[in-house]
Formats: sequence, C-alpha cells, structure tokens
Amino acid sequence: MKISLFVFLVSMALLTGGCATNKSNQPDWISGYGVKYTKSEYLLGRGLAKSVEDAKKRALADLAETFQVSIKSSSEDVQNLKSNSKTPDSNQFTQESTRRINTTSEQIVRGIQVAEIWQDPASKDYHVLAALQRQPAVAGLRQEIEKLDDAVHANIEQSTNNMDLFVKLASLSKAITTQHELDGLQNMLQVLSPSGRGLDTRYNSGRLKSDLEAQLKRVRVVPKVLEGSVKGLDEVVAGALAKAGFMIDVGEKPVFLLKASLVLSDLGIIDGWYWQRGNLEISVSESVTGRVRGAQRWPIKSNGRDKASAVRHALDEAETVLRSELGAAIISMATTTK
Repeated sequence: MKISLFVFLVSMALLTGGCATNKSNQPDWISGYGVKYTKSEYLLGRGLAKSVEDAKKRALADLAETFQVSIKSSSEDVQNLKSNSKTPDSNQFTQESTRRINTTSEQIVRGIQVAEIWQDPASKDYHVLAALQRQPAVAGLRQEIEKLDDAVHANIEQSTNNMDLFVKLASLSKAITTQHELDGLQNMLQVLSPSGRGLDTRYNSGRLKSDLEAQLKRVRVVPKVLEGSVKGLDEVVAGALAKAGFMIDVGEKPVFLLKASLVLSDLGIIDGWYWQRGNLEISVSESVTGRVRGAQRWPIKSNGRDKASAVRHALDEAETVLRSELGAAIISMATTTK
C-alpha cells in the first residue's frame, strides 16, 4: 500500500470517538469484550497513554496489527507468482490483484472508529477503545469472494472450451492469480468472522497449479538458436524451457518452434573493463503454418576483465532473464495474438 495501514487508520479515526470521562468504575472493555462490545459483533483494539491522542494512536495500531499480517501475506502471495516459473503470469494480473487486495482492506478499515475513551481517576492515564463492527465488513468480503470465485470459474471454462493451447495456458494462469487474490480475502474474512472460517469456494490454488503444469507439458517446443548468436545460448534456452515446464520436442514434426538469438556488440575498453552490449530475442511460431505467436526482446549489457569474460557474463545475464521470464513471456503471447 502507498501509505501504511496504521497511518491510514490514524487519518481516518484520530478525530472521532466518544468524550473522555472520569468514572470511578473501570469499563469492562478495558480488560476484554464487554456487554456493549461483544466478541461476536466487534473486533477491538486498545490503547493506553498519558495523553488522549497517544492513546488513540495506540488503540488504532493495536487493531491495525490484526490486519497487517494477513494483508501483507496476501499481497506477497500474489507478487510471488511473478517469480515462480512453474506458474507463469503477467505483471498486469499480479499488479491488479495486489491493488484490489489493498483497496478492499482500505474499505474495511474505514469502518474503524474510536469508540470509547476513559481516564483513570487515580493514574490520570487515558484508555481508548478502537472498534470495528464485524457484520458489515464480513458481508463486503463475502460479496468480493463470491465475485472472484465466479471470475476463476469463467477463466477455467475458457481454458476448458478453447482448443488453442496458448489460450488455455493464459486462462489458467489468470485463474491462478485470481484464486490467490481470493485466498487473500479469505485470510481477512477468517480474521473478521466470529467463527474464524472463510467461505466455501469451488477451486483451490494447489489444484489449479497442478492443472497448469499438466497443460504446460502439452506444449511441445523445439528451440532453435539463430546464427551469429553467442556460443552456449542453445543450452541456456533448453534449460529455461525445461524449468518453465515446457516439453522440448525432439521429433520431426514439433508443434511450436522457439527461435532465440543473442547478438553482441563489442564496446571496447571503458574505464579498464571490456564491455559487451546486445539484445536477447525470442519468437514462437507454429511449425506447420509458420504463424508467429509472438516475440519478445530483452537488452543485455555486461563487462569483464577481458573480452571472453565479458561475453560469458552476457550469457549468464541472458540465462538469468530466461529462467525467470521465459514462461511468462510465452504465455503472454496468447493474449496479444489474434
């Protein structure tokens, strides 16, 4: 989130709440859930300080801490998909999912209020209660989860009914990202629901990942390194394809052809280092029809104590790029090819 959840809570609720009192009897909410603020109806945070403003901040922070772990975990789960080559996904999907998780969490915390303030007559310390009513937040989360479950189902249906392998992969990949977003909201629902349970949904991330890996094995690709490329690129490309889960076709009639090239320009010696610069390029086409499904390029730049080490470092950089991004690049071609 662009601002921390704690700062957001303070800005939303610092000026709200009941008036300070000087009762001789301590309110029941100080030590736990009471008659007015029951556990089934509210989620509470408490703050204690010498000043009322500091006590408010601590109460809001106490309640915010309940959400921060689940929200952070949910966002990280979605972001981690980008670096997981077994479940390739596009930046667009992951960024949108993270944004929606954060937006939903902000909508929930808008319901948090400073509900009660009490000053201890002996110590003069202020006790502040921050409260969030469970029912509205739970209802909103359930609605969002159901909407996401429908979106996952639509992606699965598209994958099942489409004969194009690339479209199948792209639809499954988007379903996995959406399912992770759904799982993140489930975490928040479990925190907010008095029962501690989430909502029953049709799919789970583990099963979807297994389905995607099975589909990846159906995409049989033969890699071809173009002339003029750096020596050793063929091994790098084959390794990246295998790591991403694709099957390398060794037959005479492969389904797809992946062309790769890494051509470097010698920049000479700069500040005592030998420099190389070039482009790593890939394209995927159908072997029978020649139809190009898509292409992608990455800039490569490297240096070394001598020319040979600079070239070797360029190949190492290309390997790092392909092992982390090749799967996502190939699958993204399904959404850009008509």
